[in-house]
Amino acid sequence: MGDSAPTHFIDVRTITVPVSDQERALEFYTQKLGLETRMDVAYGEGQRWIEVAVPGSATTISLACPGREGATGVDTGIRFRTGDATRDFEELRSRGVTLEGEVLRWPDVPPMFTLRDPDGNRLYVVEDMASAKPEERRETLKRFVVFVKANAETETGVLPTEEELDAMTRFNQELVDSGALLAGDGIHPSNDGVRLRFGHGDVTVERGPFADPGVPVAGYWSVQAGSIDEVIAVMRRAPMGEGPELEIRQVFEAEEFGDALTPELREREARQQARMEANARRGAA
Repeated sequence: MGDSAPTHFIDVRTITVPVSDQERALEFYTQKLGLETRMDVAYGEGQRWIEVAVPGSATTISLACPGREGATGVDTGIRFRTGDATRDFEELRSRGVTLEGEVLRWPDVPPMFTLRDPDGNRLYVVEDMASAKPEERRETLKRFVVFVKANAETETGVLPTEEELDAMTRFNQELVDSGALLAGDGIHPSNDGVRLRFGHGDVTVERGPFADPGVPVAGYWSVQAGSIDEVIAVMRRAPMGEGPELEIRQVFEAEEFGDALTPELREREARQQARMEANARRGAA
């Protein structure tokens, strides 16, 4: 098949955000976020076509009532580019803008944060890495495991609905796009599990259900971040509903073991890591 003929597209002209009250939305986007009004004209019966934009930007945002079939409170996917995410975060907070968590600073990813407009629509602010100092672009990488504690539903094998899976995969995509997600899975109930107990030169095998189940784990994420506070900030947005609690634990890094991890042991661990990555690629294939 030959290549398709090129279009004459120049850029993206307008992005639409659904709002329930155009006047309230216009005030928020201009007074709180500092955008300028590019268009505000009446049409039809009591309708207004309103466009706002970042000063100097070619792309505008249309503040449109969604109509009967539409809905507010959506993830717009809009990402504002800024020269200083931290400064803007503090400024918007002082103006009473609803912010989610703190400024995220994932390794090798531009600092960013999330905000919501009065209708609950989600927007993002991302720092322009070209404006950051070289020493600010890289942070010490730490690894964390986020455990999802089981509850009555997960322990009885209740599977998530399509809506719940959709929300979770969208959240996981955020983690993937930010460069944070290393791995993550759900885990079968403890009824299907096995415990091994070691002692007196013997190994005792106990199959579930267990008489003393404790608080089993129903799933996990393995993530990387600059600090545990960054993990807390992003996990606050996890679509857990009224479900299980999360527990965050930092993973030990090699340097934390000091001289006990000799050069020979470090070399052995490096070979093991390479084999594990090869195993994962083979399993994915």
